[in-house]
Order: sequence, then C-alpha cells, then structure tokens
Amino acid sequence: MTLLEADVVFEPSAALRREVLAGTIAASSLPQSVEAVRLVLQDVHIKRHGELNRAEVQLVTIVTDGISAEPIQLCSETFEGVKKWSHLPLGEGGITLYRTQAPRIPQYLDYRILLTELDSDLRAIGALLDEVRQDEQFNAARAALLAAAAVAAPPAALITATSDLALNLVARLLKANKDDQLLLVRGSFDNAFDNLGTTFGPITKGTDCAAVTYQAQAKLAEPIT
Repeated sequence: MTLLEADVVFEPSAALRREVLAGTIAASSLPQSVEAVRLVLQDVHIKRHGELNRAEVQLVTIVTDGISAEPIQLCSETFEGVKKWSHLPLGEGGITLYRTQAPRIPQYLDYRILLTELDSDLRAIGALLDEVRQDEQFNAARAALLAAAAVAAPPAALITATSDLALNLVARLLKANKDDQLLLVRGSFDNAFDNLGTTFGPITKGTDCAAVTYQAQAKLAEPIT
C-alpha cells in the first residue's frame, strides 16, 4: 500500500503483452548493440498551486531496475518562487533521472515522478535523499534486489514493490498528503515488449495542476570500422 495515490499510470507493456500473447503483434526488445539507457526529465509545467503568488515545489523521482550497481536511483530538487502556469528551470537538456550501461541493461524499469508543494516549515529538506538511503527498510529492499540480481533478473513485482517502499519513505519524510500533491506519475517499461520505452519519444503526462515530459533513450555502440 502506498501513502500517495498516483494521478497518472503509464505501463504500456501490460497492453503490449496481451497483444503479443494473442499473436496480434511481435515482441520488441532492444538490440544487443545497445550500450547505454537513460531516462531524462525534459520539462515540468506547473499549472496551478495552492499559494496566492509563488510556491515552493519539490521534485522527487525514483527509478528502480534491480540490476544496476545502484538499483534504486533517487533524484530530488527543490524550486523556490514558482509561479502558476510556469515551467521549472531544469537546465539545458533536462535532468537525467536514471542511467545504466551495458552489460547492465535491465529487463524491467519502474519509475515514480512526484511533484509536491512544500509547506513553509519544511524548507530545510536538503538531506531528504540521505535520510531515505539510511532507512533500514530501504537498505533491506536494496539488498534483496542485489541478491536477486546475482542469480537472475529480479521479478517485476519485487522491483515495483521497492519503488513503492521508497515512495512511502519520501512521503513520510516530506509529511506529504494529497493536498500537497501536484502530480504523481507511476510507470514502467519492459524490454521484452516495449524496448524499455525508448521507441515512444518524449512522453507527456499530467493533470490540471502540473504536467511532466520525459523520455527513455538508448545509445547504440559505435560500429567498428
């Protein structure tokens, strides 16, 4: 059970899996020549928030693959003075939420993108990710992923449960609730069916409060000449 309910769920492999099993389409996975995969947050559009003028917005992302040297990749940024109907300053090229290199190309990728409006008494939140990483439950889940990966690719259910655990820890530390939540996107990609999402191009998901644009990208190895 998660403390925060997702506003948007994007799990394309679920539908693709049914079509593959039905024989409607063929399965599609990344070629062996892929040497790197990354997930990039390209834009965050804040449409409205609860303040009269400007608000402080916290961005937290969780990406779990179960196979990388760091199987749970966390990112957190705080943005102050955010106006309604504005775009967060992510910098040129956006923010890389996740990256991995061959031979650690995962079979399954699970992610959460959370935008919350911070209360004034929670401005000293810079140590958020350190607190999550030091949590006993987090470290137990991380150890379980690494142990599973030592034998075979961890099951999707274990990867998803780990993302949910990390999200609950973040929500607890932020003292977040549905009233603070601007947007929560839950998603996953499956290399057996959707090329780990790399064929979709930029993906935009959102609500009447906020929207995010992100993209899974794959880099092919340079041909030997």
